[in-house]
Amino acid sequence: MVELMIVIVIIGVLAGIAVPIYNKNLMLAKRSEAVASIGTIRKELQLYYAEEGSYPIAESFTRVIGQDWNEINTGELTGTYFRDKNFKYRSYDGIEYRIKCQKNRILDKQIWIDETGHWKFDVDEDDED
Repeated sequence: MVELMIVIVIIGVLAGIAVPIYNKNLMLAKRSEAVASIGTIRKELQLYYAEEGSYPIAESFTRVIGQDWNEINTGELTGTYFRDKNFKYRSYDGIEYRIKCQKNRILDKQIWIDETGHWKFDVDEDDED
């Protein structure tokens, strides 16, 4: 009986160590997927800017899929954790823009990038501007 208790304690300790490491790696995988998809959107925006001289105007956050300024097809931004609808774009003036990945119960907070390439992780809903 004592040996069984020792084995149970050892398994508990190992699980206590492994679970936080697993959760951290899972969050890193989610962020990596979001960053990769945002990079695809950013590339399309850079191509648009090179042709038109400004970024497409979108005064409120709009879905990226289905817009005439990109050639991203439905399903191209869909991955293991995020869907096409999670990625939104906004540009008030055609000079500055923001791309965001909405958390949608997948991430704790938003991920953003702006036209300068500055990333912001863990942005609250209230900190959008």
